[in-house]
Amino acid sequence: MPQPIPAPTRVWTDDEMGAIRRGYVPHIMDEKWFLFMEGNRLFAHRSWTGIGIYEAAFAPAAGGYVIESAVVTGDDTKYRRSPDEAETVTLEVLIISHLLGEEPSEEQLAGHDPFTQWEFMVPTVPKELFLPRVIKKADRALRRPRWRRSGG
Repeated sequence: MPQPIPAPTRVWTDDEMGAIRRGYVPHIMDEKWFLFMEGNRLFAHRSWTGIGIYEAAFAPAAGGYVIESAVVTGDDTKYRRSPDEAETVTLEVLIISHLLGEEPSEEQLAGHDPFTQWEFMVPTVPKELFLPRVIKKADRALRRPRWRRSGG
């Protein structure tokens, strides 16, 4: 059952909200989070299991958008929950790191186990290095004349 947590107090600008709405799909297998928006709600799921961990509702405010409410899963068989304040920071760090591409501050990472802090880091290696053959093949297909795309 979802449990309410205090919402991060940050005001997200229109540009930041645009990035948040685009969501985040993991680039490599070791990334642990998949984030997406439906309407005004952000969902953060574990990428390997698909289990929903966080949900945050955004609302317009002076200067941009705020999170008006947030919840974390209360199912301790699927997620080991931290105290409310730590969960609030984790939600904000996920948004900052995965959706805005910013590095979390030392203060934001202070409450996290140093051995698991890496899960908040987003790879800076271009996707092309992971999928070179797929991208080259797609690029060639797009350059092919229209009459040859159907196999002729």
